[in-house]
Amino acid sequence: MNHAKYCSQFIPTTGKILDVGSGNGKFLCAMAKSGFDIFGIELNAKYIDKAYETANEQQIKINIKQARAEKLPFTDSYFDFINCAEVSEHVEDPVQMCREIYRVLRSDGRCYISFHNRFSIYDYHYHLYFINWLPRSWTELLLKWLKKNKQDSSDIGRQKLATMHYYTYDQVKIILSKIGFQVNDIREDKIKQKFGKLAIFFLLPYFLILRPFYFNSFHILLEKKKC
Repeated sequence: MNHAKYCSQFIPTTGKILDVGSGNGKFLCAMAKSGFDIFGIELNAKYIDKAYETANEQQIKINIKQARAEKLPFTDSYFDFINCAEVSEHVEDPVQMCREIYRVLRSDGRCYISFHNRFSIYDYHYHLYFINWLPRSWTELLLKWLKKNKQDSSDIGRQKLATMHYYTYDQVKIILSKIGFQVNDIREDKIKQKFGKLAIFFLLPYFLILRPFYFNSFHILLEKKKC
């Protein structure tokens, strides 16, 4: 099941969707082709132009606003579903971004969101093993020596490993729960659905090894609890 199809199962037919950090518009176009009312926000003007170009080629309608994730230009309780994939590490304030997502999401609405793992063995931003196990103060020196260092940008957000936002799963769960979300680990839910009563034998290595150290990001399904 691809990402668009996975998200579609949580959205009513007439539901409104927001894609936070819509990039070149891949998710926007996929959901628009499925008949959903889709909006996007993106900081980079070139990405916005590319998304509209793709949508025009496919003869579909999308709506994108140039805005920051920390200040969404929408009214309260406007969306049924929000997608926020591979964005949290790049914004200035991911906690404020999550508060804004909560604000514009309807009661019982859901959000797919990802966070990068502070202690994953492999970092796909820099394509290096074990760099996330080093103190952040060391990483820029190493990346500069390897000629892999990047710079933060006002157009595409934080790109330096020392300034991007990485978390442990427990840290993410505490942040999101305090905002008011019900937090569900998508991989954990899939293991339970697939293996039923035998799931415990797969969940133990997942909790002890795979989630804390192997996977480079956490995939989370949020639900806004009814007030």
